[in-house]
Amino acid sequence: MLSTKEVMQLEDFLGMEQSSIKSLNHFANTIQCNQTKQLFQQMAEKNQQHFQTLSKHLKMGNTMQ
Repeated sequence: MLSTKEVMQLEDFLGMEQSSIKSLNHFANTIQCNQTKQLFQQMAEKNQQHFQTLSKHLKMGNTMQ
């Protein structure tokens, strides 16, 4: 069971992950170097995985309360 503070922290982390994903995708779409573009895309994908994991924990925590 998640405390109110833990839920708030997970929500904050979700917001940070969303911002990171948006920024990384923007950089990937605007950069010319294919190698660097690929790096930004990989980083965005990893952050998307983090976002999904955090979302899952948040949903599980909310259903247990």
